[in-house]
Amino acid sequence: MQKSKFLNIVLATAVLVLAILLAAKNDPSTMRKKSTSIASEGAQPSASDSAYVPFKKRSLGVRAELHPKPAAVIGTYDKDGKPNIMTAAWIGISNSDPLSIAVSMRPATYSYGNVTESKAFTVNIPSADMVRYVDYAGRFSGRDVDKFKETGLTPVRAEFVNAPYVKEFPIVIECELTAIHELGSHRQFIGKIIDVKADESILDADGKVDMALLNPLIYADGKYYESGDFVAEAGESLHEIDGLPYVPANRKKYVNQTLKVIHNRKSVRHFTDQAVSKEQIEILLRAGMAAPTAVNRQPWVFYVVTKRETLDALGKQLPYAKMLLQAQAAIVVCGDMEKAGNLKEQAYWVQDCSAATQNILLAAESIGLGAVWTAAFPYDDRTKVVIETLSLPEKHVPLNVIPIGYPTGEDQPKDKWKPENVFWYNQAGSPL
Repeated sequence: MQKSKFLNIVLATAVLVLAILLAAKNDPSTMRKKSTSIASEGAQPSASDSAYVPFKKRSLGVRAELHPKPAAVIGTYDKDGKPNIMTAAWIGISNSDPLSIAVSMRPATYSYGNVTESKAFTVNIPSADMVRYVDYAGRFSGRDVDKFKETGLTPVRAEFVNAPYVKEFPIVIECELTAIHELGSHRQFIGKIIDVKADESILDADGKVDMALLNPLIYADGKYYESGDFVAEAGESLHEIDGLPYVPANRKKYVNQTLKVIHNRKSVRHFTDQAVSKEQIEILLRAGMAAPTAVNRQPWVFYVVTKRETLDALGKQLPYAKMLLQAQAAIVVCGDMEKAGNLKEQAYWVQDCSAATQNILLAAESIGLGAVWTAAFPYDDRTKVVIETLSLPEKHVPLNVIPIGYPTGEDQPKDKWKPENVFWYNQAGSPL
């Protein structure tokens, strides 16, 4: 009897403990902080994350699947001083001090003998629109053809080394040969970088190469590609959860680059102090002037403001343009009433200049800049401020002021899709 009573007590205790454990498991307040943090970030694990699905890989054997590969052009002189170029994908930075480049070539190539003889070479970096030159330089040998003559490219003697560079390529790197390594099928040349030259058109205001302006060509599996988009600053893409790094996979995918820019555009009201270059502003203006326009009147003019005092003056007087106090530049979109002609009474110039403004905003997003539309017209007090501050002629009516600069990242795009705003009609004209 005593034994039976003891067993009943043990059984009751076990049931009670089990009930407590089940309740705790389902209590949200006892869940790990990590789950709560992930939800607050609005992120989900990437489909390639081992925490999301098991790895499922297939062996491909020994293949050159290091991606991406650069598509660079090597410039050399032969023993007679004839300039030559060849395309190289087996190339990259190999050392920091001294800063050096490694490029591998087969001994059978014409350029191999040139580098061995001259002890120097240049690395010429092409933009994507130069793919035809890069492809030609890689398909024919300098023994058989004069590649500069056939392509129409211009050889320029390097300033510091005994090698030619390609005038038309946006970046050229002058290298002095310091070592040769026997690898097998290829020989690896190590070149110490002596000087780098770059077209001003691809530099930002701080003198650094702007990847969006350069748009370098890359190579993979017998094909050429353009480079991709800016993703994140190094070291700024991680989030900490429970003291561990976590990368939220909250980047949306779009059918093409155009749609991506449209959906990622946002009104940027917070800017860094990084300067904006004249070349970047010109990209925005070209985009603006590509807008549709009624009867092709193109009734627009654009005032570019970069003077600090003027930006501050506008920012202090315009009620919704305080971000001009941070912006590095501004574009004032104006309607030209003379160009508008007899259409000005119908305000077609407003529509045309609005289309130009949208193009400017999208172009800014596409090259990593931030911008926001701040209205002037039709408010008399605001248009007066702009006219007086910039001393505009009477025929130029300011539609808006667009602050331009590098975004801090505080402003994010908004999903404005609302199906209830769309009404579908069938061919008969009745609602679907």
